Amino acid sequence: MEKRIFVAVAVSIAFLWLWAAIAPRIFPELAKPVKPAVATAAARPPAAPPATPRTDPSAAVTPATAVPPVAVAAVSATVIEEPMLETSEVRARFSNRGAQLISYQLKNYKNKDGSLVEMVKPRARAGADFPFTIESSVARDGERLNTALYEVVRGESSATPSLEFRYAAADGLRATKVFQFTSPYLFKFDVDVTPAVPYRVMVGPGIRNVDPAGTEGQAALLAGNGLVQLDGDLEVLNREKGDRLQIFDSPQFVGIEDNYFMAALQPAEASNAIVRRVTTGAGKEARKELLAGLSAKPDGSISGTAFFGPKETKLLDSYGLGEALQYGMFGVIARFLLEALVWINQYTRNYGFAIIVLTMLIKIVLYPLQHKSIVSMKKMQRLAPKMEVIKAKYKKAKTDPEQRQKMNAEMMQLYQKEKINPMSGCIPIILQMPILWGFYNLLSRAIELRGAPWILWIKDLSDKDPTYVLPILMTATMFIQTWITPTTGDPAQRRIFLIMPLIFGIMFKEFPSGLVLYWLVQNVLTITQQLIMNKWWKDHPDELKTAS
Repeated sequence: MEKRIFVAVAVSIAFLWLWAAIAPRIFPELAKPVKPAVATAAARPPAAPPATPRTDPSAAVTPATAVPPVAVAAVSATVIEEPMLETSEVRARFSNRGAQLISYQLKNYKNKDGSLVEMVKPRARAGADFPFTIESSVARDGERLNTALYEVVRGESSATPSLEFRYAAADGLRATKVFQFTSPYLFKFDVDVTPAVPYRVMVGPGIRNVDPAGTEGQAALLAGNGLVQLDGDLEVLNREKGDRLQIFDSPQFVGIEDNYFMAALQPAEASNAIVRRVTTGAGKEARKELLAGLSAKPDGSISGTAFFGPKETKLLDSYGLGEALQYGMFGVIARFLLEALVWINQYTRNYGFAIIVLTMLIKIVLYPLQHKSIVSMKKMQRLAPKMEVIKAKYKKAKTDPEQRQKMNAEMMQLYQKEKINPMSGCIPIILQMPILWGFYNLLSRAIELRGAPWILWIKDLSDKDPTYVLPILMTATMFIQTWITPTTGDPAQRRIFLIMPLIFGIMFKEFPSGLVLYWLVQNVLTITQQLIMNKWWKDHPDELKTAS
């Protein structure tokens, strides 16, 4: 039985070790492979790019036939303006140079240095490629529209603040962009360009400012991956891999994400979308980033809603963006645990204590199985002499398949006679693994726990313990738990089991401190349960008597 437990735990350790080593880079690949779609005639403008640009970003938009200029009254500004729209959740600053979004700060979320989270990365020059830049099939016109000074018209409604940008050149090139803030972290956009040549509205490259030193942990590794939802199925695009240009038909939304935040565009009507990879910076500062965009309709207009904000569960669900919440293969468990933690936190007012309470509740739910497992293992320990007699009877079982089969059959008869399930000791471990992985994904990706402190030195339950005190305590309690747990194996196997806490400790030292706290509390509760059971058996020895 010890060998079965050892195999189960060894497999779990190997999986967790692999998970800890490569999870920051494979989370996006847990989704289905990207399925570049072929655009339909109804969805794509007549002069849209052919299939070949899918892997050639330099050919993102196909040149169109020149349209004869039409003389119109010029509309533009003479000075640079940076109007701002502000709500209770965000502070958005635009520039009339290109009518682009140049800053978008989240008032309710801060970085570790105390500054507000900034969703727009800084650019080398104004009008370069800020969110809502235009990529036109006529490259010259696109450059003009992205560097021109637009006339600014402010909306009069304080409930739904808005900005309108207008530009018209004497040769007939015209563009208007309207932005209206309607809901938390959500705003409407309307863009119209004349002449109606194929063009796209883009966001990116990348998303927000993340400290390259890694003070946000895994967020720095995951920042900038792409998202596309097609027919209800989410496609996650790794910014380091895949085609440099990918085109999709009629997505529900397209955008860029990291662990905790996302920028996404939702078209009001069916529209093509692209995700394109570029390289920003140079040398050691070089980084691959993604841009995401929506194509205009044949009449030269495009409208929809843009979400620039936190990946809060209820918020994304209400906006139809819930698929962007990725909690891995045990996502159902992770979301259930998150809902439970948020509910418990209403009473504890501290997510650290909420984790402790939830761990106790999980322990209570699993208690019957764990109790049965402990009793079974204790009985197996008492049964060890009889098992050794059977093993001695079949000395050649390791080399003789027939003797091994007879020995196993006799062992099973003994288990049945004593009413012992040799696998019962593995069940609690197997049940714990999905909960452990669910907690890991939850603590690594749920923004509700981002920056959530516990006590003293634990300032962020989603980040590792900087002092390693919790991993050390977890290792110590796991060693005690292993030491007092009943075992029937040989001394060599027992020594292997006693080494496992050290392996777990090394592995867990880089895990979120909230996960280590969960495992530590779980160990303490298991030790308490085992000590109570040992005292009970000491006072009631007849409870563990085996058949004669």
